[in-house]
Amino acid sequence: MFRFFINQDDRRIRIISGFTLVILILSAGFSVYRVMQSQIEEMATSGLKVALENKVKLIENQITYSIANTKTLNTSIFLTQSLEKIYVDEFNAEGIAGLVKSVDKILTTHFIGIKIRDVEGNLILSSGINSTSPDLAVELDTGSDIHTVLLWDEQFIIRNSIQLLDEKNKPIGRITTEEPMPDLTRIFKEATLIGKTGDFLLCAPVKENDLEMDCFLRGFNGNQFKRIQRIMHNKPLPIHFALAGQNGIKFTQDYRRMDVVAAHSPVAYGLGAVLKIDENELYSHLIQQIKTIALYLGLLVLIGMAIVYWLTVPLIHKTIRSRNTSIKAHKELIQAKNEAEEISSELTAYLDAIGKLALISITDDQGSIIQVNEKFCEISGYSPEELIGQDHRVLNSRTHPKAFFMEMWETITTGQTWHQEICNRNKSGGFYWVDSTIVPLVNTSGKIDRFLSVRVDVTARKQKDLDLNERLKESNCLHTVRNYLEQDLNVEKTCQSILNCLTLALQFPELAVAKIKLADKQFTTASYQDNLPNTISARIIANGEVCGLLQVSYIQDLPFALPYEQNLIATVAHDLSRWFERTEAEKRIIEMATHDALTGLPNRHLLQDRIEQALVHDTRSQRQMAVLFIDLDHFKTINDSLGHDIGDLLLKAVAERLLICVRNEDTVARQGGDEFIVVLNSITESLDAAKVAQKILDSLLRPYYIHKNELHIGGSIGIAVFPNDGANAETLLKNSDVAMYHAKENGRNNYQFFTDELNKSAHERHTLGLDLRYALERNELVLYYQPVMDMPNHQLHSVEALLRWRHPEHKLIAPDKFINLAEETGLIIPIGEWVLKTVCAQIKDWHEQGYIVPKVAINLSARQFRDKELINNI
Repeated sequence: MFRFFINQDDRRIRIISGFTLVILILSAGFSVYRVMQSQIEEMATSGLKVALENKVKLIENQITYSIANTKTLNTSIFLTQSLEKIYVDEFNAEGIAGLVKSVDKILTTHFIGIKIRDVEGNLILSSGINSTSPDLAVELDTGSDIHTVLLWDEQFIIRNSIQLLDEKNKPIGRITTEEPMPDLTRIFKEATLIGKTGDFLLCAPVKENDLEMDCFLRGFNGNQFKRIQRIMHNKPLPIHFALAGQNGIKFTQDYRRMDVVAAHSPVAYGLGAVLKIDENELYSHLIQQIKTIALYLGLLVLIGMAIVYWLTVPLIHKTIRSRNTSIKAHKELIQAKNEAEEISSELTAYLDAIGKLALISITDDQGSIIQVNEKFCEISGYSPEELIGQDHRVLNSRTHPKAFFMEMWETITTGQTWHQEICNRNKSGGFYWVDSTIVPLVNTSGKIDRFLSVRVDVTARKQKDLDLNERLKESNCLHTVRNYLEQDLNVEKTCQSILNCLTLALQFPELAVAKIKLADKQFTTASYQDNLPNTISARIIANGEVCGLLQVSYIQDLPFALPYEQNLIATVAHDLSRWFERTEAEKRIIEMATHDALTGLPNRHLLQDRIEQALVHDTRSQRQMAVLFIDLDHFKTINDSLGHDIGDLLLKAVAERLLICVRNEDTVARQGGDEFIVVLNSITESLDAAKVAQKILDSLLRPYYIHKNELHIGGSIGIAVFPNDGANAETLLKNSDVAMYHAKENGRNNYQFFTDELNKSAHERHTLGLDLRYALERNELVLYYQPVMDMPNHQLHSVEALLRWRHPEHKLIAPDKFINLAEETGLIIPIGEWVLKTVCAQIKDWHEQGYIVPKVAINLSARQFRDKELINNI
């Protein structure tokens, strides 16, 4: 009877122990499943988000660069000038030829097709490969000044259309460009996007319907281009949130009503993008892991039940043998129960450690590894044979200082438990973080002979913390970099400041070196070396062309492919690109404002500044300065006969010869037309200016060979010397101009110094020219008729009409004093008309008085023969 009850207790103990063991193991398995599920979801969503951000940035950059490339065409002077000629019949052919030449040159840069239309929308020119029937075209939101369409025609093409304006900002036509987008095309054509079910959408809202959108769909089963609803089955699609300006991750259903994990983000210019993957694929890896875990849990259940059976059976047999004394049996039963509970507690602790998937290793008292578990080998990448006999230095990542390990060794050798987080490096070179606990094990003699190390993999959490810290450093770095770019610093100081700031923001700043190559200059940090193994870089692009490179390296062999560091380098390079583009534009504006566009010489504004600076310097050093006013002789004849293009090339050649004739500290400027100014700084005497003037005249007389034409030209030079001929720039320029006209009057191709008599003559000439403008109104002009006699008969043959000017102050002025003035000012035309009318009226008057009027001769100026109304007036 007693054995029956004992057998009942035996069965109950077995059932309860087995049931408890199963519950503990299943709880541990469920915990592992939950941890793995959250880690897989976090890794997948993080990967989706980073991949989408990179694609969005790539798309935005390509569209921005394409728009900037098209806008630069709006400033093409040659293009607008050629288009303006289209509207003039006599220059129509020349304008079209100029457009063809400009378009052919533009097509060698970024574009594959160009169309030019007039102000009424009529097609003038189409060149290159232009899309005619794309599969889908989406209009982008780029503002009112430019119209942009993204379309698919076997590849992605961006079509930009912008008005062309003349100098008065009036529309003269429109240019439409098409530029391929190879990087975006690659996204839709590459074999693998992300996973087997990866799907990428790029959409734009339909303007006339807020509930629809036009989409480019990239899926694992091919590309599609169609219009779909933004809200399906009363639920907004992920792309709906992207078009609403939101970004993030959603577990939802897509347009196929499939459960997906989708990352959505807005794209500039009114676009939205979604990168997604099916949930079934996301959790497929987890399901495989669950099968493996279930197998191991089953084995643990069987082993645990065998252990429980092996531990409890002796206790039951011992109780049966002591059944003679019930009290003793009862006490022994209680003791056995306590021992069983203690063993069960130890077993539960062991199972908990296994359930947490810990990395376990045992070392001897010298630190050499003598035993490792399977998880340790899985995470480290080493086999047991490679680890046993080694110490833990084989896993050293060189992240922690020596003091860290000295403190650890001091703690465990004194018998204390050590607990810290350690960064180790696996066999392939990757880093992983573990929460490590090291427990000293004491032998029977009380001495430490082994160390038990239990580690838990916390890489995901630690990486998240590191990511947050690095992003904070990245944000601070970008803020500092942009502050440097906003300051008015030179290129060298700006680049060096950015390099120092950038290296401090990297993961290992003490090992980082960097280089900026910008235009023809290079800037590096102190310890920079070429050809380092771990290097990342980003191109610096200004005005659509690569103008430099930003490169960062580690001087030691460390992994350096973290996405946030590449993103930081790319962002800084982008900011440098915009800054360099703006700096170069400012330089070009200053160059255009202060230099002549044709010859590149200083213009009148910069010339006056140079003269004023030279005056200050020469006044302080008590030196002289000379201003040479040079006017080319007979240049207009060459310009009219051979064309303005030849004339422009001749002016450039003259500018080059003038630069050769002077010193580096002297200034050569173009006044305008065929007039040049030379400023000679710090000369000893006026004779020095005369020597330079003669050198210039000799240089100008040498023949010019331009487009198979041999050209000859001279010059007239006027010289004004500081301080005798003027104390400021305006006076010196005016006096040298007066001297130049004196040189022309003296036969051209010579130089003349300014004198007071020249100034007085010029003043009188100017005053006389002003009075001449009012001579007709005041009836101051008179005609005298000089008879021409027929000899020897002494009979009247004809008369010649002679023009005189009865000036109120200077009395009667002969033609040689004012005819040249009238020709220069253009007054010779109305004066000639007055002479014709007056002579005809006089002839009529003589006829009415009964006189026989002979032939009357009238003198005409050469300037009058260029007047189109001359024949009509006669």
